[in-house]
Parts: sequence; C-alpha cells; structure tokens
Amino acid sequence: MAVTGCNGGTVDHHALKRDAEKVASLATEGELLANDVSKGASTTPFARVHSKELSQAASNLADALAERPTSPGIQSDVRKLSRLAARVSRQLEQLHLHPSDSDVAETLKQPLADAADAADRLSK
Repeated sequence: MAVTGCNGGTVDHHALKRDAEKVASLATEGELLANDVSKGASTTPFARVHSKELSQAASNLADALAERPTSPGIQSDVRKLSRLAARVSRQLEQLHLHPSDSDVAETLKQPLADAADAADRLSK
C-alpha cells in the first residue's frame, strides 16, 4: 500500500482530492486576506506574515505534486494542480511583498478566487 498525501509516496485519487482541497483552501484564505488588505481592514504585519505562511504552504504542495509519482490516469490532473499551487504561491508572495498596498491586494482577489474554483474542480 502506497503512502498518500504530501508526506510522500504515490499520489492516488484520494490524495489528489485532499491536496486539491488544500490548494482551494489556501487560495480562498488568500482571497479573504487580499480583500481585507484592499479595504484597509488588516494590519501590515499580519498581512505580511500570514501571506508568507500561505505562500510557503502552497509552494510546498506545488513542489511535492510536481515530483511525486502518480496513480495511472491522473498524472495530468496532479501536474495541473502542482502548477495551480505554484501560481497561488506566487500570488500570495505578491501580497507578502506589498502587505499594505490596497491596489495590489485588489488585483489579487479575483485570481485567487479563480484558483480556488479551479482547485475545487480538480478535487471532484
């Protein structure tokens, strides 16, 4: 039996679903943070630290999904999820670099929402 999840081993359907849900959650949390920053409803230190934590988690998922072996028939979806997680990580990194810039935060809200939707579709 293969170990699943981002702990290593082969990515099977269950692990893909779980990891897609994680990416969707990270993107949604990032969208909420970007929304708060765009409205001036978050402190700069909180936005800086929290966006970095979210970005790192998405980056770790992207790296793991890019390298791990997959069950037959799902490699395309696993690699797609890896690219999506990397994109979410880059978007959250922009929020980390500009934690008090409401314009940057505003431009990140929809892409993060779209990424959450895309990850949700991959979890089905």
